[in-house]
Amino acid sequence: MRRRLAALVYGAAASMARAAGLPWEVWESPDRLAAIDAGDSVLERSSHCLDGCRYDRSNAGGEGAGANPYPLRWLHRDGDEVVVLDERGPGALTRFWLTSGFGTSGCIDPAIRVRMYLDGAATAALDLPLAALFDGSTAPFTPPLALDRVASSGGYVSHVPVAYAHSLRVTLAGAQANGVNPCTGNAQRLLWFQLQHHRLVPGTPVTSFVAGHDEPAWRAFLAHAGDDPWNAMLEPQAATTVLAPGGSATLAARNGPGWLRGLRLRLPRAAYARVGMRVTIDGAIAVDAPLEDFFASPADAQVPARGVFVGEDAGGWLYAWFPMPFVDALAIELVADAGLPEALSIDSALAFDATPVPAQAGRFDAHLLDACSAAATLVLDRATGAGKIVGVAARYRADGAPTRGYLEGDERAQVDGAADPAWYGTGIEDFFGGGFYFDRGAFAGALAGATRVDADGSGSTAAYRLMPTAPLTYTSSVKLEQEVGYAPSAAVPTCVRSMVYAYRRDTPALVDYDAFEIGDAPAAAAHAYEAPATASCAPLAARFEDEPPTVRSALACRSTGGSSRFRFHVADARRPLRLRRTFDAGTGTPGEQAGSAAAAIFVNGVAAGGFGPAPADPSRRWHQQEALLDVPPGTVDFDVVIVPELRSYAPVFAESRWELRGGWKDAIFADGLDASAFAPAP
Repeated sequence: MRRRLAALVYGAAASMARAAGLPWEVWESPDRLAAIDAGDSVLERSSHCLDGCRYDRSNAGGEGAGANPYPLRWLHRDGDEVVVLDERGPGALTRFWLTSGFGTSGCIDPAIRVRMYLDGAATAALDLPLAALFDGSTAPFTPPLALDRVASSGGYVSHVPVAYAHSLRVTLAGAQANGVNPCTGNAQRLLWFQLQHHRLVPGTPVTSFVAGHDEPAWRAFLAHAGDDPWNAMLEPQAATTVLAPGGSATLAARNGPGWLRGLRLRLPRAAYARVGMRVTIDGAIAVDAPLEDFFASPADAQVPARGVFVGEDAGGWLYAWFPMPFVDALAIELVADAGLPEALSIDSALAFDATPVPAQAGRFDAHLLDACSAAATLVLDRATGAGKIVGVAARYRADGAPTRGYLEGDERAQVDGAADPAWYGTGIEDFFGGGFYFDRGAFAGALAGATRVDADGSGSTAAYRLMPTAPLTYTSSVKLEQEVGYAPSAAVPTCVRSMVYAYRRDTPALVDYDAFEIGDAPAAAAHAYEAPATASCAPLAARFEDEPPTVRSALACRSTGGSSRFRFHVADARRPLRLRRTFDAGTGTPGEQAGSAAAAIFVNGVAAGGFGPAPADPSRRWHQQEALLDVPPGTVDFDVVIVPELRSYAPVFAESRWELRGGWKDAIFADGLDASAFAPAP
């Protein structure tokens, strides 16, 4: 009972608190990486194919309209520019990945320009050839913050944080030009893209990006490949342990509070799969996996992993610099497989820190999956509570006939009970920073790498991705899954052995407060709902973008002018607050017009947040958006007014359901609800 009550208080405090600084500035402190912040949401915009087809890029190739009826994946067109991201409120773009080519990666058409407009400015803060974002020619987009297709094996990727105080609009000019592309010799300009971006509570102080501004601390942080990236100068606890076949040995047992800041082991690489590590934190198993899995270091790696947090250094030491906080106790144990040929001498060096554990810190967790699937998806991670996934290391292979088609699977992530994916990717090698089956071979970078590349489909591919500045965040639940094969209708039997690195809390940081359907007349009346004068409503039976698709039948409303109004009454509401909208995105032509216009949100007459424009999707018409709200503490009555920003490229605003979520509060247990219902799923 003591531990459960402590967890409730811990979750409530964390939902209102924020670690000092901005969430993506992890280089400032290890506490920042471990912090769980419900006022931060990290989302993905990508070029994934509508309705689950296999062509996860923008612009048409040679596949024909029947196979790819909506080939444009832009958010919308605006004059001579196509818009790939249009965000409202404070935040940061922290990962921009793309690739181009046909069959193999190619150069980027030098005529395509990228423009970034910040905080509503009419002039772009950044305007340069798209290729210059990755080729090292333009500061601060230089290694290791930005990599080209040679350094990232087929992918182009930037980890330069582009922060903004009020808004960000990322556009491309020349992406649909009709002339010859000198990189291909024809008119094709195929672009695959993924953008991870943070969405913060309105009013959060953020200094906006300025062209030419560098991030020297982030750059220095990523230069570490085996030693402490935070340079804490902690004296390691060094030891040599003899481990017999089938035996075990305790490396450390500490009482809290405190932190395990670093962990280094040295033993023959051939033994990585035969020796396991078990880490117990505050009575729960945090790690229980062979060394080769936890350290993303397979014994048959073509190149050693050299991630900033995990890998094998030049001296043959395995290392992990994930900060692991513990309140009561921590224990580290090595366990040998009975098949280990002989006793091993293992060197270890552990770095501990006795600094207090802040309320925002999550419990470190590394989850191992070993599974195969012939259809649908593989679930890499599923949890309830609050947390963030900060890395994935995995090994994939075809389960049956040789093929590299297993690398085609998109990742999808659903968070916080939403049916619409918060992340929807474009392929396994894309997720890990590469492109075209890692066509430049094995590589090992600070934030991503492919330590083993399958050349012909008869072997396997091992890769890792660390996500300190672009984690997958969730406040009440998460499901991260991997599609198997080219598309849901074109599966490739696939096996995966994956390690998910995360920080978690058992209780949710946010809970559902209230909701209503526009088509439920009594509920709409109870929430004082008023539709815009131009509203047109009709029943709609359609699908979401998840797989298999969730089907929903409800009233869908569209308006071409005016505002929506409604009211929520919540006693003891806790910040942060989020407003979720379910709507029909079937209006508009994909890539040309938005499926629903942007909108400003007013609460009690004061601007409180906003929605960006949503992409059009005639195939999977139901979509969801969630806005963080800036509302004074103590607010009980929420009189909400939604004011659409109608434009020629976004002439319609859509709505069907409204939900209000907010910080955890003990009052929800007043009716006898058992808190154990929110414990992690087995």
